[in-house]
Amino acid sequence: MTCFTCERNLSAYIDDELTADTRLEVEAHLEACERCRRDYETHVAAWEAAGLLRAGDAPDGLWEKIEPELRRQRPATTMEDLTLIVRGLAGEVRELRQAMEDLRQGLESARPSEERTAPRARGIRLWSVEQIAREPVRRPEVSEG
Repeated sequence: MTCFTCERNLSAYIDDELTADTRLEVEAHLEACERCRRDYETHVAAWEAAGLLRAGDAPDGLWEKIEPELRRQRPATTMEDLTLIVRGLAGEVRELRQAMEDLRQGLESARPSEERTAPRARGIRLWSVEQIAREPVRRPEVSEG
């Protein structure tokens, strides 16, 4: 591991967010590199000092002074922004559909062939998400009685 890579991983190392392999690499580098070990110790000391700080109360009326300025400076959402958001959501929906299809196929292939046909033999229909979406909603019949 290089010093640059170690430095980039220090915060995640301190927060215990690294994979086991990367964590071991960082630890080995810290043992071998005095400069990175000093950086690590500095990071830890800074976090410990920050943890001792306590925030005071905000002055009365602070929000009333800030809110109008935030509203004035907030940029309007443009059609371009909305288009990017919709494209991102569409991509996520495609990924979810693919994940669902992969799960369905995995479940189908994991079952023995006689189990795959059994639900249909018992009168249970296996539907895809698309079939469910196209099917009209049927309200249960209520007997008057």
